[in-house]
Amino acid sequence: MTDILRIRDLKVEFVLPHMRVKAVENVSFRIGAQETVALVGESGSGKTTISQAIMGLLPKSAQITGGSIIFADPKKPGTRVDIAMLDRSGSEMRAIRGGRISMIFQEPMSSLSPLHTIGDQICEAVRLHRKVGSSEARELAREMLALVGFPNPKRSLKTYPFELSGGLRQRAMIAMAMVCHPALLVADEPTTALDVTIQAQTLRLIKDVQAELQMSVLLITHDLGVVANMADRMVVVYDGRVVESGRTEDVFINAGHPYTRSLLAAVPHFDMGPNERLRPLRDIKPKIDGLLAYCDDKKTAVTATMDEGEVPAALALHPTMASEPVLAVRHLNKSFSVRKGNWFNSEEQAIPAVADVSLTVNRGECVGLVGESGCGKTTLSKLIMRAMAPDSGSILFRGESGQMTELVGLDEDQLNPYRKRIQFVFQDPFASLNPRMTVQDIITEPLLIHGIGDATYRKKMVLELMEVVGLDPRFLNRYPHSFSGGERQRIGIARALSLKPDLLIFDEPTSALDVSVQAQILNLLKDLQRDLKLTYLFISHNLAVVDYIADRIAVMCAGRIVESAPREQLFRNPIHPYTQALLNAVPFADLEHLLDFTKIVDGKASDPHRWPAPFTIDAQSDPRMVQFAEDHFVRAARADSQEIAI
Repeated sequence: MTDILRIRDLKVEFVLPHMRVKAVENVSFRIGAQETVALVGESGSGKTTISQAIMGLLPKSAQITGGSIIFADPKKPGTRVDIAMLDRSGSEMRAIRGGRISMIFQEPMSSLSPLHTIGDQICEAVRLHRKVGSSEARELAREMLALVGFPNPKRSLKTYPFELSGGLRQRAMIAMAMVCHPALLVADEPTTALDVTIQAQTLRLIKDVQAELQMSVLLITHDLGVVANMADRMVVVYDGRVVESGRTEDVFINAGHPYTRSLLAAVPHFDMGPNERLRPLRDIKPKIDGLLAYCDDKKTAVTATMDEGEVPAALALHPTMASEPVLAVRHLNKSFSVRKGNWFNSEEQAIPAVADVSLTVNRGECVGLVGESGCGKTTLSKLIMRAMAPDSGSILFRGESGQMTELVGLDEDQLNPYRKRIQFVFQDPFASLNPRMTVQDIITEPLLIHGIGDATYRKKMVLELMEVVGLDPRFLNRYPHSFSGGERQRIGIARALSLKPDLLIFDEPTSALDVSVQAQILNLLKDLQRDLKLTYLFISHNLAVVDYIADRIAVMCAGRIVESAPREQLFRNPIHPYTQALLNAVPFADLEHLLDFTKIVDGKASDPHRWPAPFTIDAQSDPRMVQFAEDHFVRAARADSQEIAI
């Protein structure tokens, strides 16, 4: 047997008090020596349950009711172990788990102990599986941190997880998994929570370590771009069953199962036509032809007949006006103070989070804001919402009067009328919904806070909003935990729409969703923008998503907007080196456009001091936004160009 792992007819059931649930049904696949196999499917398809069965980490309520998981350790030629038959807490399983089969989890922060240093946690893994002393274990840990690319491995041994960035935490987890030189690495969504550049670095790292240690990889993901760039073979799982498997190029070129074809059709890509739509597995059919009209001065709800296709009066916004700005941010700055040094000798240092940012959002358009974590995107959105005050700069907003009003300097009472005109949709749909409130209460709450309408109006508004976002009104008395991730995000969108805002800010609204659910939400947002004349500021680090939904795109790095252009120009003709680096790091679900890992440079792309002239930002040079083409602006030092506002 040349395969490292061979799974045959695996069945896993969850035994609940009043029922048995089949989570995995007759799953079979194999992983060859030094091979990468991708396990692909939506959330709930059974991918993680399969990985837990391989690792002997199934919860107590889960039972393997059939099949086998045969592991052939290359260090013990001729021996085979059926993991499905082992005691999960027995010595034989513990020797395999972490020693010969290791796992990387999806969220590094929740998988690392916050109370122990990175060095202690890696040393613990070494001493559990190898008979070494503390000094030798520490040296092995240092060597592994160097292998996975830590800048100062010796010093990093003493750091805690909260002191590291998301990318370094993921590298620390890879080091912990690799330190015992396993034969098989199980990577469960290892890049889902990472920026596009950090994701590319992590994928390159996994490839490099795989070649160095001559190991096999089981990659669990829903990102088909990652699959195209990493996997030799892929196994597609749906509803606990394998629906298709084969060599990656064969499946991508000639997918046989409708589910696989649907997954491929749901992925946004850069060469989509202007009217081309994503095709999710289950599309949302929003109903915009409601019957509710609202009279603000009388605070009563009335019923009105509407022509077919007319926008509901309760949701209708001002007519789209070309070039009428809803939001105009000018030269905005915000810094945060941190203390450096020890308890007795410390000094405050100002860290700029937003630096000289100018941005305009016109009525009826969607402006995309792209950048890595920590670049200042969310801080900028909080400044626009006036959840925090800027150090300097201007935030002009067009309110109900139709006039642009300066929001900087207004107190809470003066800001209150504008609070309902700008609404926010958060990244994590579960964390942003109160688990103790029903859907009815969640959507009604903004209306109650702002004193809009009576009970009859609010009830009709909620029913209409549920239909607008494609949810069954019969579910109004349910709680958030009973909905899927995509449904919870639609509840958040309905809540944001309830106040008829002039501007909707979306902060990574699809980053936590499967590719098909992401396609549902993106199509829904495009439909709502078209039918309700909505205005969006869409924040994301997924460039393909922004390219699909945005009219104009601004690229942000180190607190500054470095490039801005219409969507059809920016990613076809990027000028700034940071924009080019972002594009080089995007994993396409296309075998003809694979990642060039030689162009992935650790950390340099987001360091303004390392950008070449005329883009360098340092103490001697602070470039301004200049125009290079029609409506295309870049932050650069140009002696022959005059500074022009975005």
